[in-house]
This record gives sequence, structure tokens and C-alpha cells, in this order.
Amino acid sequence: MKKLITLFLAGLVLTLAVFAQDYKKQFIKGNISDKTAAVREASGQDSIWLSQKAIEFVLENNEIIGTDRDMDGLAVAAVLSISNDYVYGLSDYDKNELMNKFIELFNKFSRSNTVQIAVQSKVLSLKDRINYTPFTNVLNNFMQGPSVLSSDSSLLKSVINTLGSIGNNISFSILYNALNDKRYSAYHTEIEQTLVNLVPLSINEVLQVVGSKDPANTQRVFNLVKQSKAITTAELCEVCENILNESPLVTLQFEALQILNANKWTRASNSVLTFFAGCQKDFANGQITEDQFIELINSLVNISPLDAVSPLIKYLGELNTQQEHNAAVNQNVVLAVINSLGAIGDKSAFDSLLSVTYLNYPENVLSAARQALAGLRW
Repeated sequence: MKKLITLFLAGLVLTLAVFAQDYKKQFIKGNISDKTAAVREASGQDSIWLSQKAIEFVLENNEIIGTDRDMDGLAVAAVLSISNDYVYGLSDYDKNELMNKFIELFNKFSRSNTVQIAVQSKVLSLKDRINYTPFTNVLNNFMQGPSVLSSDSSLLKSVINTLGSIGNNISFSILYNALNDKRYSAYHTEIEQTLVNLVPLSINEVLQVVGSKDPANTQRVFNLVKQSKAITTAELCEVCENILNESPLVTLQFEALQILNANKWTRASNSVLTFFAGCQKDFANGQITEDQFIELINSLVNISPLDAVSPLIKYLGELNTQQEHNAAVNQNVVLAVINSLGAIGDKSAFDSLLSVTYLNYPENVLSAARQALAGLRW
């Protein structure tokens, strides 16, 4: 019985070896279709050998044969049959050499969307184990090329989507410009998603857009930032602080303020206090609403719990003076200031809060002042 098993296994090995030789012979002697079939059907070490030979063949003969569907098919088969496990085991040098082959295929088969898309697919499948930066540069150059808009739509969408996984800050700048270009309107969805993916790698580029103080661009880039799930809280709040400082759109500033407040981002204390000083005038002139101004006052508790005490005391003193001289004072704003001082609890607010209780304010304001006084820390 053991002899029979041994003979069977020996025969199986011999048979596999014969088939392996057959695939190699088929590739060497056959036409392009035969070569493609051999590459697709082979496995193991033979598949590796055939893939390498096929890539060498198509690169060597591409310019001679020119546009040819069979040649494209062989190139695609060669690229896709490369085993990821095989690549993982290569040295860094050999991985770089393989990437150079991919780049050469992408560039030389510029007339074949199928080959270029296949190369992108293979690079994406290997991105965690291979240095893809050179290929990213190739795709960036492609997007900046003079004929990019004349490319097949499937190829252009593929390049944009691929950059969403392996792109860099340069990709972000290129695609952000495309997002603002009406000629790329058909690719708006793909471009926007890729930009969202690239936000964490492109904070400096985002801040440059915000720093331009262009309302439409600031709104557009802020929308991208808010959609990013990979951005850190620190990066998000840095963008928001810059919007608070730079944006000419009040609505956008208050949107940024909400995020800073939700994250209790005290690093933005100085920026928020500068904003508060400006908004006092804006509220008096009717340029911001009561709700917006109250939202800002309330946010000082979370964003600037120490530094806001003095500005709030000063502002409450101004409101008290107006109330004392029977000038119109917004009672809801007074309440917001009192409640914020009470929430912070700094004892230096004592005199201003006490002054409230001696003025002709409504009972709800007086009650809030007494409650705030009772909660001060001594």
C-alpha cells in the first residue's frame, strides 16, 4: 500500500512538472494569445516566471506592434497574475524594480485604458507592502498633463480614485484646482471623495486656502475637512481656528466656533477672544444675530475659561452702565454674560455681578446674578 501511495505521489509530481514545462513552452513558442493563456493558467513558481517574461515581452515589443488588443490582454494578464504573497517576500530593491516595471507599463501603454487601470489595481493591492510614492508621482503628472481631459472617462475616474488611496499633498492641490474647474464637472463626485481622503495629508494646503480669505474657497475646503473621518481633533481645530481668524464669512466663523466649543479647544483662546471683541461691535451694529452672539459668549466657558474672565467683566460693566442710564440693553445677552461668569466661577467677577443686583434689571437677570455670585470660588 505504501508503495502504491509513493508511486502515485511521484507520478503526480512528474505530471505537474510536465504541465509546468508545457506552460513555458506554450509561452515561448506560441503567439500572443497562447502566451496570454499560459500566463493565466499557470500557478506557483511557473506563474511568477511567466508573469516576468510576459512583462519583459510586452515592454520590449510594445512600440513595434503598436495598438493591439492581444498585446494589451497579455500585459493585463501579466500584471494581475503577479501574486501578492510573492511580492511581499521580495527585497526592497526587487520591490522597487517591480514598481519601475509598473510605471513603465503605465507610461508605455498610454493608449490602453485597460492596461493602465490594471496597473493601478495591482499597485493598490500592494500599497501596504511596497513603496508606491514613485507611482503616485506618475499619477500626479498624468493629472497635470495637457491631454488629461481627453482621456477615457473610465481611466480618469480610476486615476482620481486611486489617488484617494495613494495620493499625497501634491495630489490634493492638483485635484482641488480641478474641483474648481468646470471642465471637470463630470468628475466632481470622484474628486471630492479623493480630496476628503487626502485632507489629513494636506493640512498645510488646506490652511493656504483658508488664508486666501476667498469666501467660496474657504467654504469649499471647510466642507471637505468636515467630511474627513481620518483627520485628528488637533488638525480639525487648527483649521477651525484659522477660519475664525481669516474667514470673511461670519456664518463660517460661527460654524468653526461650534467645533472648537464642542472639543473644548482652549488652544484657540486668544483667537476666540479677538473674535469676541469684534463681535461686540458687530452685534451693536446689527451685523450678527442675538443667537450668534449668545452662542459666542457661552462658548467662552469651554474655550477660554481663564482668559475670558476679564473681557466678560469689562463687557458686563459696559452693559451695567447702559442699564444704569436707561439705555436699551439686550436682557438675553446680559443673562449669557452672567451665566458664563458664573460657570467659570472666578472671584474677580464679584463686583460686576454684585452691581447687577443693584440695577433695574428684570427678576430673571437679578436671580441669575445672585446664583452666579453664590457659585464663585474663593
